[in-house]
Amino acid sequence: MAGLRKILLVEDDVMIRDLYRIALVDKQYSVEVARDALGAYEIIKAYHPDCILLDIMLPGVSGLEILKELRTNPVYGCQNTKILVVTNLAQRSATENALANGADGYIIKADILPKDLPAVITSLEKE
Repeated sequence: MAGLRKILLVEDDVMIRDLYRIALVDKQYSVEVARDALGAYEIIKAYHPDCILLDIMLPGVSGLEILKELRTNPVYGCQNTKILVVTNLAQRSATENALANGADGYIIKADILPKDLPAVITSLEKE
């Protein structure tokens, strides 16, 4: 299978993480999950995802800080990896900050159904 098939989902909310993971696995994506920065960094080094769905509000290190690290530190090899930030409606300035720091797009949790995630990921392949 071509395209963005290896997905890393960085989300601390267990329910959202499980819903998103199931929706992607059902469409034959390979999915790894992390609940925080430390887990994400460890997985990235071994898994080398094609696409990262990155929650902004995480325990400890924020998704924005993770984004900056991934885009600037070559040890992770994510300078060209597709990264979508996952946000709530109240985080508009954080979303704008993420786009300014190299995010390829964003997903507003309240506006997307898990079953729509594959279409969002496919749209990144066309860019």
